[in-house]
Amino acid sequence: MKRRQFNLALGGSLVALQLALVTGCKGEAPLASVELAPDHPDARRALDQLSESLSGIDFVGPVCDRRLGEADPLGALLQRLDPADGNLIPAVQARMARDFQAGELLDIDGWKLSVSECLLLAGAARLQGLSEPRLTEASGFSDAEFIQIERWGPDATIEGEIFNPIGNGRGGFWLRVNGDVNGSMRLELDGVELATHFELGVITASLEPEYMDEVIHRPGAYELALLDKSRRLRQTVGVLTVAERPPPAILDDGTESTVFCQLGQWGPDVAVEGEAFNRQPDGAAGFWVHVGCAPRSAVLELDGVVLRTTVRPGLVTARVEHFAELGRGEHPLVLVDPVSGERLKVGDLTIQ
Repeated sequence: MKRRQFNLALGGSLVALQLALVTGCKGEAPLASVELAPDHPDARRALDQLSESLSGIDFVGPVCDRRLGEADPLGALLQRLDPADGNLIPAVQARMARDFQAGELLDIDGWKLSVSECLLLAGAARLQGLSEPRLTEASGFSDAEFIQIERWGPDATIEGEIFNPIGNGRGGFWLRVNGDVNGSMRLELDGVELATHFELGVITASLEPEYMDEVIHRPGAYELALLDKSRRLRQTVGVLTVAERPPPAILDDGTESTVFCQLGQWGPDVAVEGEAFNRQPDGAAGFWVHVGCAPRSAVLELDGVVLRTTVRPGLVTARVEHFAELGRGEHPLVLVDPVSGERLKVGDLTIQ
């Protein structure tokens, strides 16, 4: 479990430290909201103010919102608070602690969060414009691990890029599972049920072009879940992250690339003559290049020789089978898109 033990002592709260500090530090004035009790007439306004002050909720806030499916998360949280616990913040902290003691928890991508914490995060995400309410049929399902998921993908893409493309503007997911699969199982992304297909040990699902376009043009985190509609069960698979598109790379002629994003680190950039650099299991040499984005058609060239290249989100790798033929000196490494014709200089490999 990813939750730290000291957080468990605080009631398991992801926001416990923020709640502890929001009363003010180093002489700063506290938020007016913290002085109100949960049954005060202005308690809801105070809870809104508290929620707007929370930070670092970009990922988990929207996911909590979609998982809970509450029309009014902060209203639901307020109803769970006990005025006997004191003012608003102590009451929220006490309720989170009781949730952990009672096992009222949600598992979000391996994190254990209390229901009350998730309600607060969901409400904060709404107020901060990080999510929109999407009430789903799955809100009436019970969370359960009913099948073993060995592997799944993809779990990341870049803004504007279709993930795992299958043609006609569609993309999708694959799951390798170990267990019995029935025809009532469906994958859902962000509360939207996907067209789901089954093979022996494999579940696949696709997004319609319109929904794919919506997802890839809205950076954020999207929870993928597997439903068993016959038993009303729901199992979290993981989270698809749509990252904001990085700035474009600058080509040698000073223009902005239309297909490549900015380069990051790469390597190796130095090697010994005749030796396999970044040696691979089969004895070949290899390069790795961090790049914000690159088309799947991209290849790496070394001295104009096309290398066997693999393109993943944020990373391009390539095998160099002719490393023993490289003489001492500088050898240019270039990232090339054969479709657009663009060439992006990565750097020079120095053979000593």
